Amino acid sequence: MTVWIGTSGWQYADWRGAFYPQRMAQRGWLEHYAAGFRTVELNASFYRLPSRQ
Repeated sequence: MTVWIGTSGWQYADWRGAFYPQRMAQRGWLEHYAAGFRTVELNASFYRLPSRQ
């Protein structure tokens, strides 16, 4: 059995200094996150189905 561990997002300002380096630009957060986790939940579809656009 394969188990994937991740979080329900990566853009949390409170993570700056704790998980993300203090001076890292926000545009680098996903890349930094992906270096430690192989999956991330994008739970927007929980609230409504995404449009085709």
